[in-house]
Amino acid sequence: MSAIDSLKNSVLDSSTARSWEKTVTDMNDVDETFANARDLGHTRLNYSRITAVGELSKRDSVDIYKTKVVSPRGKLALSVRNTKGEQDKVLDLSKYEDYLNELKQQFSPEEYAKEQAEKLADSKDMKPLELTAPGVRIEVYGTDRYGRQVLIADSAADEDSKEYQNMMALLEGSYEASKGDYYIRVSRDESIDADEEMPYAVQITMGKGYKHDYVAIESKSDDTKNDKTSRVPLTNANGALSAVNALQIQAMRYQATAQMLQVGYLNMANILNRNSKF
Repeated sequence: MSAIDSLKNSVLDSSTARSWEKTVTDMNDVDETFANARDLGHTRLNYSRITAVGELSKRDSVDIYKTKVVSPRGKLALSVRNTKGEQDKVLDLSKYEDYLNELKQQFSPEEYAKEQAEKLADSKDMKPLELTAPGVRIEVYGTDRYGRQVLIADSAADEDSKEYQNMMALLEGSYEASKGDYYIRVSRDESIDADEEMPYAVQITMGKGYKHDYVAIESKSDDTKNDKTSRVPLTNANGALSAVNALQIQAMRYQATAQMLQVGYLNMANILNRNSKF
């Protein structure tokens, strides 16, 4: 069984909801933009669970997905997992752990309180995804009234930032979301080598339950399969400049103009200094 299949099975668990699955094709890095984000479908309160299962490969540093929240308001939850996460277990021992904690709390309250305090102190030093998806960085973007992407949550943000607090709220399932388009940007954090393959699963729900499972499985791009990096052609099929190259040329022109103005200003300053009587 592949890592992708294993992740898919672990995140979907024993759900009895109706399941729908589709394949989405990966983009090479030069085409990985918000405009080309893979569409995961609609997120609806107490109705749908959205899952994306993919992999960052040697020539693929970023994956971007999109979902449209169609419910006016509700609590949005985000779950992230990869093959390195401690919660990817064959056996679920959570019920036994809960029972053991109840016994400790009843018969040894001081020991229980000490353990909980130690766990809380340890958790403060952990990154948001360290347990379930170490090495993964997640950024979540909303859209403003003009349709522009706005960063609302980032697993790599500073702890005192709004983006960090929003990420924690998403992971806890308490983020108050409103209707609109949301983008999930998946990348490696600074602890992972750029060439290391990283399977991952991202899951989105809204509310306390769901009736339908929508699963998107990412297929590898041609660049990944052929172990190469495509370059954007200078011109498109009609002989016109491609959009990327046009923007690059425009930026170079602006830079050249700025340099010319800077040189002109320095020359004028030197002339004035030489002619000054003071």
